Amino acid sequence: MNTFAIAWDSIWHHRTRSFLTALGIIIGVFAVVTLTSLGSGVKAYVNQKFAGIGANLITVVPALPSAHSSGHGLGHNGGGQGGLALSGIPSTLSLGDVQALDHSHHPVLQAAAGVITVPELLSKGSTTASATIMGVSTPYFSMQNLTAAQGTLKGTGVVLGHNVAVSLFGHHPALGQTVTVGTTPFKVTGVLKSAEGAPGSDPNDTAYLPLAQALKVSGQTHVSEIILAASTAQNVPKAVTVARHILLARHPSHNFKIITSQEILKTVTSTTSVITDFLAGIAAISLLVGGIGIMNIMLVTVSERFREIGIRKALGARDGDILVQFLTESVLLALIGGFVGTIFSGVATHVVGKLVGIPAGLTVGSVLTAVFFSIGVGALFGVLPAMRAARLMPAEALRTE
Repeated sequence: MNTFAIAWDSIWHHRTRSFLTALGIIIGVFAVVTLTSLGSGVKAYVNQKFAGIGANLITVVPALPSAHSSGHGLGHNGGGQGGLALSGIPSTLSLGDVQALDHSHHPVLQAAAGVITVPELLSKGSTTASATIMGVSTPYFSMQNLTAAQGTLKGTGVVLGHNVAVSLFGHHPALGQTVTVGTTPFKVTGVLKSAEGAPGSDPNDTAYLPLAQALKVSGQTHVSEIILAASTAQNVPKAVTVARHILLARHPSHNFKIITSQEILKTVTSTTSVITDFLAGIAAISLLVGGIGIMNIMLVTVSERFREIGIRKALGARDGDILVQFLTESVLLALIGGFVGTIFSGVATHVVGKLVGIPAGLTVGSVLTAVFFSIGVGALFGVLPAMRAARLMPAEALRTE
């Protein structure tokens, strides 16, 4: 306890110097803890979004023909005019594939929906909406947890997202009105409730056409992807097996790939973790700089306190006592910097989380990281000055002015 008191008294006596010394640790801990906390927040946000659209979803996308039926093909240009997948690979997935999967009547395969993007403008008279136009099968809406605020989600008309309806009609009723997709008129048969979608999509800014109608309007002959719903999340592997069997009968060259929502989530979170760790590693360089600062100041402190060290040794203090004394001071200085840096990080992550809409904040893990980093830096860079102080001979120290 006496050792701690002496260390604190030394730090408090040189407050300005101690603060400037700890500044490197403050900045380093702030950067590392903030980045790891925000990274954890992003992963929690992605997990939340994927949970919202269901862990039982499966996506079929185009792929190159495979020489084997492993279920992991790559890409394929199947000829004909078709919708491009997100990977840019021309699709050979057809409306017939969607119907074959949707009408399989297998208990583990609940529903199937085809999806395409229609590269046309949506307008009402001279007013053009900034909207993505998609062609989807009716089961798509329930798969994405989308519900109607007005009208129905079934039929041959267009279903407008909340923001699209407001953009075209303001606060007037949109139901029953006519809008134009490209040059083709469609009656508004439904308006969606405001909703959040999967990462990368916003249903509020989207207009939905029945898949068959969308194929005609766009001139496409193939769907971009097929989304499947397994009966439960536990039945996803069985549903994948059933879907692969059905598709292989229609696509012997195996020019498709089946991806589960768990695989997508794993890929996204893995990528996020790598980026977060990389940035945190770069930020940790400032901790190294802060540690060097502590070592320099502690060496200066030892030089300034030669007479004190000599007197303490003359009165019976052992080398180990002097070593622990200066090491304690170094660690305490680093811990103070870590504490202040953690407080600043907590404020920063809270503010940034609120601004960007992610559940970011300090976690037990991030606080423990800050504590261990601070102790480690203080101990590592305090060893050399402490050893120098401990090795001083009493007579030599007492002769120093």
